[in-house]
Amino acid sequence: MLTFDEICRTLSGHSIVREVDRLPKGHVRMQTIFLYPDGASVDVFVRAQGSLLVTDKLSDLGQTIAWLSDVQVKPWTSKKRQALLEDAIRLYDVTLDGGALEASVPDEAQLVDRIVHLGQACVRVADLTYTRRTSLQTAVTEEIEEVIADAELPYDANAELAGKYGAKVRVDFVVQGKHLRSAVLGLSSANTSTAHSTSNEIFRKWHDLADGAPQRVTVFDDRYDTYKDDDLKRLRDYSDVVPLSDRQAVRDLLAA
Repeated sequence: MLTFDEICRTLSGHSIVREVDRLPKGHVRMQTIFLYPDGASVDVFVRAQGSLLVTDKLSDLGQTIAWLSDVQVKPWTSKKRQALLEDAIRLYDVTLDGGALEASVPDEAQLVDRIVHLGQACVRVADLTYTRRTSLQTAVTEEIEEVIADAELPYDANAELAGKYGAKVRVDFVVQGKHLRSAVLGLSSANTSTAHSTSNEIFRKWHDLADGAPQRVTVFDDRYDTYKDDDLKRLRDYSDVVPLSDRQAVRDLLAA
């Protein structure tokens, strides 16, 4: 079994690992260059048993599955996701023990290679978030369209409007109400960092619309508590912000 100092020497000069440190419980954390979809570093660990390090196995200590849970993706609730998970860990010779991804290290000389394989598996598994994120964004635009259609309001989907800087600004819908036209953008994400970046993109679009543009309406999917108060406040400076759950409010605003 390797000691902490020996692990540090083994990994010295390898660009795949940015940092090696010892945790209070004795485990050794290795910060890799791999990244989760939100930009967080993928860490892999050598577990400690008493004063000894178990260097014949690496683990993510359940961080990847916990990351997926934070973005409300549960691989075991969907046969498709479960199959994708199994394919990912099989490809890199990684196993799932409880909620932890683990890679065996049959020979200490293979430590770096197995760190690479486990890190790749963590990224591949975390990419399951895209199976959820795509369906979320599709769902919010579909639900907004249902509200518009139920109100029998004329509208154009995926419409382009004039921008103040010459470029066109694309919005989800342009709706004709009784007296006003409304430009509508939907905001939906189960991930905090993605909600922030999407909010920034919507803010940019509202800011870039030319003077005299239709009234601006941001409909956010309030089934998820992922939106920063500051982001919603900024959007309110440029648009009416209404929750998707209040369909009557959305309908009244667009019918005005």
